[in-house]
Amino acid sequence: MARQLTLKQQRVLDFIKTYIHDTGFPPTVREIAAHLGLAGPHSAKKFLDILERKGVIRRKPGMSRALELVNREEHPAVRMVPVVGTVRAGAPELAVEQREGTIAVDASLARSEGMFFLRVRGDSMIEAHIQDGDLALVRPQRNVESGEIAAVLVGEEATVKYFFKERQGLRLQPAHPEMQPIRIKEGEHEVRIIGKVVAIFRELEKGTRRAVRKVS
Repeated sequence: MARQLTLKQQRVLDFIKTYIHDTGFPPTVREIAAHLGLAGPHSAKKFLDILERKGVIRRKPGMSRALELVNREEHPAVRMVPVVGTVRAGAPELAVEQREGTIAVDASLARSEGMFFLRVRGDSMIEAHIQDGDLALVRPQRNVESGEIAAVLVGEEATVKYFFKERQGLRLQPAHPEMQPIRIKEGEHEVRIIGKVVAIFRELEKGTRRAVRKVS
């Protein structure tokens, strides 16, 4: 059983996992140092020494990029979840499903197939603790319950809001005291639920994102 990693050690391991997933091969010590803002390759090597001692990676001495992850079944499972575009939390913005990269997410959060991140711009959901620049983890589904936070397409525009079903249509409710809800009468616009927002991730320090809110 591998020993528990510190936050900085986990950052290095997460970067290695993401790099291997995106490129098919591991990063060099220089790439690790540059991405994580370390003092230099020597600092990155120290982290790799620790990760190897803790049993989460293996290396072959004297070879560049010669490291591999130890059997992931021995460690908490992760899923690589794509960031597919930007959603404005104020006025809706055109939804463009363009992959911006991937983020390693604990499998306990990303349990469903096809989950993805949408980047939030604006502060209309600020009282729901969703800030400008946050990443909304979305579980694809066609229906949500009234009062749940959802990613919704209105025509070709996407937004993240509280979703409410009403007698004559639906209401997309911001969490901001100075902003008005978006009310859509039945048949007025083509509306499609993209999915339910299940968690919010935020960059807490350079290169490290963590879930700051799980959405029930």
